[in-house]
Amino acid sequence: MTESSTTEAAASGDTGTSPGVESRYGAPKRRISAKSQRWMILGALLLALAAMIYFTVGNAIGQITHTDVGYTIVSDTEAEVDFQVTKDFDATVQCMVHVLDNSYAVVGADIVTLGPQDGSNPEDRSQYYSTDVRTESRGVTGVVDSCWDAD
Repeated sequence: MTESSTTEAAASGDTGTSPGVESRYGAPKRRISAKSQRWMILGALLLALAAMIYFTVGNAIGQITHTDVGYTIVSDTEAEVDFQVTKDFDATVQCMVHVLDNSYAVVGADIVTLGPQDGSNPEDRSQYYSTDVRTESRGVTGVVDSCWDAD
């Protein structure tokens, strides 16, 4: 060590041994208090709950669902298909109804248009419908293939 570096080391409080941990790595980080950790966990849980509610309610509104209820094979050229559709009250929906034979081939099809409906309770969004479908040959089942928003 030269004389000037010795004076600088003495002035800075360094004795010339090894540099201190603080000068090498910086000041130690402060720990988060237990109270702050609890508030952060509570905030994260509330945020997750709010997101779950938002996505659950958001997916239920405006969603169109359909369920097959039953069918009646009236004759070799006709079948009746009963189904349930859940939609918004003011929505106009179209559903594709198929009649299938024993090899799952489509022997009859019909597009049913379902207009706006009255109601105010969420349970009123679901309505039962029935449609007659003309067929090319005798069917063995009737199903709703899909429903979509016609607006």
